[in-house]
Amino acid sequence: MTAKKGGELGIRGARTLNVRCSACNRTSVLNIAPYEVPYFGDILIFTEICGHCGFRSTDVMIVSERKSVRYEMRVSSVRDLNARVVRSSSGRIEIPELGVNIEPKKGEAFITTVEGVIERVRRIVEMLARSVEGDARKRRAAEILRKIEDIKEGKATMTLILEDPTGNSAIIVEP
Repeated sequence: MTAKKGGELGIRGARTLNVRCSACNRTSVLNIAPYEVPYFGDILIFTEICGHCGFRSTDVMIVSERKSVRYEMRVSSVRDLNARVVRSSSGRIEIPELGVNIEPKKGEAFITTVEGVIERVRRIVEMLARSVEGDARKRRAAEILRKIEDIKEGKATMTLILEDPTGNSAIIVEP
């Protein structure tokens, strides 16, 4: 992504503030960085890092006011895996073909690609497969992992649905 630090936001460069850690209540650092993202606009990235307990939290906020959004992208080729996914902490992701729902959680915003989203799902399924009991559940995990590999190789399709009531999320497909 060719994002550049924003100056039109009324904030000149990044800001650093001392705040109370959300986890341990001691002093932590909150970094606020403005960026201009092509095809998307001005955003602020908030990152809290606690040097005491190691807590980390990231969020993305679009500076302009937006309405609720719903994006639905059919992923049918390897090229589609390069589309950018901007998910704020209020965004919800669904991949029906894999039976996956990624619910919103405060402090868990990210900017990645469709492939990055699939990789996140793969890592979670692999972790769950190691701890799950029962042959049926292990087979289901193996089936999902096979589908993920087929999607990444362009042999299968999927639908990526991204919904955000605050309008602070997007799927960006390069022409």
